[in-house]
Amino acid sequence: MQQTIQKLERRITDLIRLTEDLNRENETLRSDSRVLRQEFKSLQEKNKIARSRVGQIVARLQSMQD
Repeated sequence: MQQTIQKLERRITDLIRLTEDLNRENETLRSDSRVLRQEFKSLQEKNKIARSRVGQIVARLQSMQD
């Protein structure tokens, strides 16, 4: 009986550790996800600006050809 209780206690301790590890990993992943979303948003804005500039350059080149 005592042995069974000790096994159960070890199992519960292991599950608690696993839960804590998973919670830390989850928080890290959430943080990484936030950073990546911010980077993606920034890159989208830079892409938009670059497209606009390229469009302006193309328009100038076309006006020079006329």
